[in-house]
Amino acid sequence: MSLEAVATPALFSVLDPTDPEQAARLLTERYADGDDRRTWQEQGVTLSPEAAALAVLGDPSPAADSLVALVALAPRGRDRWELYEQLAMELAREQGVPWEKLGRSKQAAQQRYERRQRAAARLEVHRPALARPRPVAQRAWLDEHASELRHLVAQLQSHRPELMGIDSATAYAVHDLGRIHYMLGDAEVLAGARRVVDVIGQAVRERAYLPVWDQVRLPEGARAAVDRLAALVTSAP
Repeated sequence: MSLEAVATPALFSVLDPTDPEQAARLLTERYADGDDRRTWQEQGVTLSPEAAALAVLGDPSPAADSLVALVALAPRGRDRWELYEQLAMELAREQGVPWEKLGRSKQAAQQRYERRQRAAARLEVHRPALARPRPVAQRAWLDEHASELRHLVAQLQSHRPELMGIDSATAYAVHDLGRIHYMLGDAEVLAGARRVVDVIGQAVRERAYLPVWDQVRLPEGARAAVDRLAALVTSAP
């Protein structure tokens, strides 16, 4: 399809939101703004899959076809797309969208959905008991530092491959932190970040006496991200 064919919003139409190319155009037309909007209108360039995902999941009332389109984009992504797809499927199911409309066989989709539901249940261990009030000092700290905490966690997630290669404990902690960051509150993010810092620190200590090639060796960017997050969570009550 030529760029001219998608450059004019008035001519825009999507016949099949389960097709990744049409899904990208649907979500761009619906959610792109500012420079992204101008680029779409003038050049036919669609939103990045991640920008589209954040837009849909940030919409308080996403349309069913937007959710179907987001699920269709999932194969283009890695790592956190598992979370985006899971959230999109949950919202779509709440709206009564059939499995088949999500572009998957009913059995395969249900099995994948149920697997991720079980994985998401692991996050509940990070959710404080509702009857237990948080310490006043922690609430005050979160009021001041929550934005910085989430920013550093997002930076840390950009180094997932290096961090998850340390060992299985770190891999689980980093993976869970990514889900906590998008699904739970600030106190849970703090707890998840502390867990990541702790397991990385433990791995560093345990392997400090091994030959250098078996020690924890992170690229400079990943090491800096861990150090910044460690400094912040250490200051929390």
